[in-house]
Parts: sequence; structure tokens; C-alpha cells
Amino acid sequence: MGKKGKKAKSGGKVKGQQHQQHAVLPTHEINNNNSDSLVDGDELAFIQKDKRGQFCKPTTNGPLLLPKKTNMTLDAQAMQQKLLSIPTKKRTPTAERLIQAEKMMDNIGKLQLDRKDYYNNERFVDIGTLKADESYVKECTLWIQAFVSSDFHVGCTKSVLIGSPMPECSIHITSLRPLDINEPQLMNVDALSFVVLLATAIRMIHPQIRLSLQIVYELHAHALYMDFDELQQHEEAKEIDESYLRFALAWVGIKCARRMYRESDERISTPFQNKNDVAIQSNTLLKSIETFANEQCQYKPDSPVGYWNLGWVCSQVKHNGKHPWKAANECYNLLADCCLLAEKADDDYYRAVAGIDMAHSLIIGGKPIVGYSLPDGEKVQVLRDLNVNDTDGNHDFKTPIQASNLAAAKEAGDKETKRLSDRVCTTLLEPGESILVPHWEVSKIWNFAMTAYKRLDAIGQGLHVYGETLGWDQAEGFLTSKLVAPGRYMPCPQVGFLSIRQKGSFPCGYCGKVEDEMKQCSICKKAQCK
Repeated sequence: MGKKGKKAKSGGKVKGQQHQQHAVLPTHEINNNNSDSLVDGDELAFIQKDKRGQFCKPTTNGPLLLPKKTNMTLDAQAMQQKLLSIPTKKRTPTAERLIQAEKMMDNIGKLQLDRKDYYNNERFVDIGTLKADESYVKECTLWIQAFVSSDFHVGCTKSVLIGSPMPECSIHITSLRPLDINEPQLMNVDALSFVVLLATAIRMIHPQIRLSLQIVYELHAHALYMDFDELQQHEEAKEIDESYLRFALAWVGIKCARRMYRESDERISTPFQNKNDVAIQSNTLLKSIETFANEQCQYKPDSPVGYWNLGWVCSQVKHNGKHPWKAANECYNLLADCCLLAEKADDDYYRAVAGIDMAHSLIIGGKPIVGYSLPDGEKVQVLRDLNVNDTDGNHDFKTPIQASNLAAAKEAGDKETKRLSDRVCTTLLEPGESILVPHWEVSKIWNFAMTAYKRLDAIGQGLHVYGETLGWDQAEGFLTSKLVAPGRYMPCPQVGFLSIRQKGSFPCGYCGKVEDEMKQCSICKKAQCK
């Protein structure tokens, strides 16, 4: 954080700011950083919904937390041992959830051993036979609960993965059609069959992810007409109801579709499948992920998971058709909701991943603060609403404006009104305008995320955070860069998201670009060059 009174670059600190007075114009608001817009002691107050459209006063957040990145080598056994070695009294709620998931997997192994050769080692068995086996139904319930409660971070040995037969009907789901078609291929899928097939989809993710997604789409089509209340008649499955199963189904679908979205070679599992199928195209997969994420919010509104997945969908501007700056703003709002829900649920994983990517979205303009100079040289800052429309000629809106005096604020307000009446695109930056990034907000949410990350890394789960976030290196590079002295605001290095995931890159100190394989200048130790 910059020292008090230090000027930022163009569009930064406003002259005479500490002496400005509050005033409300008919269509605009003037703010200053001495207002009580933040609640003392609440580190997330500035991301509450009623604060996001405001200028917030800069607040100190202690030293920047820069923990060492975790070893990315996945050693499931070592991670499990580290997790289980934590004394009971020192377990965080996140650690406790992971430990319970590990115990569920152990119970699955015990159920499989107890059955021994009950199915004569047959790979596929009639689903009616499987549903009649209480231990098999219990196993399926445990598969679903273990993976959902651990966000698919629970360990699984190959022997357990193949230790039970699969329902024979699963191999008759042969087509993968777009999710919105919602066309079933099986008959007579009841609620208990739903549980068995969903557990099958989880077990098939690793060896045959496309087949797993085919099962998910099949269950999605049947779920619309299914009576889930009948599960109450089965002791082994009555813990899980419709909302839980629909949330779980969406989670499995997102895991499959995201992996196929990232890795095109996963989209075809047999020589008879066509790589040009509509259902496996990137934009179709992304649309499915968005549908599933919205269903997660619908069926489990208190969970941060759906909001995190929707934030990821927003970041994929190459395929979602969103304007990059609007996408950054939408992503910021969704991840802010995710952080607030993660805090409420005491969930370190989503505190960390959502916080890191929220910091990244801020850096690329997620909070659309625009700075410019008026003709008389007076500097102002405007917090624009990227979604406002003026098609009906209605000027009854409020635009937060930061200026040193009323005259400057009115002049800026008149300009903003004229932009709307002239139907200037809200995402258009005019000559002399710059997107500004509130440096203290980025560092505050980063430290919030890093605090959770350190707790996760202590139990061997740090690699999941670093591996599943999009903007760790960009956010860290922004915060630690000496290219621009940290002040109240810093210029936005770029507008929008990179089309692909990049690790180890951050804005060039000379041109501001973010590219792969950038190297530090050996002379100035600042600028990043090819």
C-alpha cells in the first residue's frame, strides 16, 4: 500500500481529496475515501453487494501474504497421511469434511471385501440385481457423498475403483447429445436407479470421462419426471434427497465437461465417435457447464460451489460470447458472492480459490473505475455500471463520482449523462480514459485467500488451490510488481481474460501485455520481455 499523500499515476489520487465534502447531485453521487463505507473489523465488508458499486476507503491489511507455492506432485497416500495425522482439536471444518470423505472411502473398501465373490467378478450386472443388494446401494450412496463433500479431492485406489460391478444398462447409453436436448436413452429409471447410475458416473470419470458425461446427461433428462421421495423407503439411501442428488449430478457433470473442455483428446473414447459432434464442441460444453452451475445455485443456494463455477464460465470469453470487460465485472460479482458464502460455510477451499480469482478479476477491470481529466485539468474518477442501458431515454440513474469539488463532479456527471443519451457503449473507453484498479482491495482479498490457502497447504491440499485457480500468478505479479508504485489506484494491465490458462506470466513492465515465457530484464529487474 502506498503512503498517505502519495500520488498515483494518471487518473489516480484526486487533488485536495482529503478536504472534499459529501454532496448528492440529482443524478450522481460524490464519494470520498474518508466516508464510513466500510465496516470496521469486517474484512469482507467491501465486497458486500451494497458496497460493490461504491468507492471504498483504502484500508491497511498488514503485510502482503506470499506463501510458498506448494509442490504440485500428486501423492494421494502422502496427502491422506498428512490429513489424518492432524489432532482432532486442531482440525478445521474443511479438514474434517475431507477426513470424513476418506472414512467413507474406507467403508466402501470394507463393503467390497465383505461381498468378496458375490458377483463372481462379473464386470456388468443387471441393475435390478444391484438395487436389491443393500450393501451395493449403501456403497453407491457413499461414493456420491464422499466425492461431493470433498469437492472431488478424496483419494481413491484402483482396487476400490474397480472393486464392484457396474450396472449393465450403463453401456446402453451410447450417445452424447447437447444437454439442452434432454433426451433419454433408457426406460424405467427410478430414483434408486438414479443413485446407482450417478455413482457409476463418478467411478467412470477417470478411465472413461465421456461415458461418465453420457450417464450424467441421461440422468439429467430423467430427473425432470422422477419421484425422489421413494428413496425414503430405502434405509441405505434415505440420507440423500432430490436437492442433494441434483446438486451432486450437476457437480459430476461440471467435472466431466470442464475436463473435456480443457483436453480435446478426452472428447472421443471410441473410434466410432465423431470429433465434430456438436455435443463435444467447446461452446456446447461451456453452455452445459453454465446450466449445471446454475442448477447448483438452485438446489443448494447456501453453497459457494455454483457461484465459483459460474465465475469460471464468465472467464472463458473465447467461447461464451461475453465482452471481456463485462465478463470481468460479472466474474468479480459472482466470486464475491462465492467468498461470502464460503466465509459463512467456513470453507477454506472456496475462500482460497474464489479469493485468488476474484483478485485477478479486479486486476483486469472487474470493478469498472474509470479515471480521466476534465478540460481544466481536474482529475475525476467514475464508477461506471457496465450493464446500464439508456434505450428509453431514462436518465434516472446514479453514478458514483470522486472529485475534489462539486463543480468537477457536476461536469463529470454531465459527461456520463451525455454518454448514455448518445448511446455510447458502456465498455468503450474514450481517449484519455484509463481503467483503474483499487490496489488495497486486491491486496485485501488476496490476503483473505492466502490465509485460507496456508491452512489448506498445512494439510496437504494446497496443490488443489494452485492447480484450479486461473489467476494466481497474474495476481501475485500485480501485487509484487515494482513497475508501478502501489498507491490508491494502479492502471489496469489488460481488459478481459486470457483465452487459455497461463501459469508464470504477468504483465510486461514495458507494454503491459501478458504472454507466455516472459523473462525478467537482467538490467532493470522489472520489465518482462520475450
